[in-house]
Amino acid sequence: MEKNKQAEPTKESRGIDRISRWLVYIDDIILVLVAAGIIGVAVALVIEAASDFIYYSQHSISHIISDLMFVLIIMELFRQVLRQLTRHTFSLNPFLFIGIIASIRGLLLVQMKLAMGEAEWWDGVLQLGVHATIVLILVVSYYFYSKVEERPPNSFLLSSW
Repeated sequence: MEKNKQAEPTKESRGIDRISRWLVYIDDIILVLVAAGIIGVAVALVIEAASDFIYYSQHSISHIISDLMFVLIIMELFRQVLRQLTRHTFSLNPFLFIGIIASIRGLLLVQMKLAMGEAEWWDGVLQLGVHATIVLILVVSYYFYSKVEERPPNSFLLSSW
């Protein structure tokens, strides 16, 4: 009969449980504040892009596109914060998406600078090559990562035998 009895938690383990619970609450509060800050920055950038669109000038098109692409990057960060809040497992996907979006943003900006004559041709072509290479590497990485992520956790061990 004594086998069914569970050991009562000690005073120290109850204290550690309380501290752990409070740390989780503090973590959630900080994540909510970060999420609110990210949304605030994204809204400010969208308003700035709208303002640039309304008061359009010759050079503001690159600034508008840059701001909008930056909003996409910020929203991917927001999604990662939401994943943390909802206790989802860690994934590299948001970071790969951020890298791809940032490199495409760089491609677009360099392309516009070249078209407007604001950059030297060789420097611009070199930057385009670097950004395109980064996009290619990240897309290939995403492909392989998604293949590995689809496998059951122990499939690698079984396939090596």
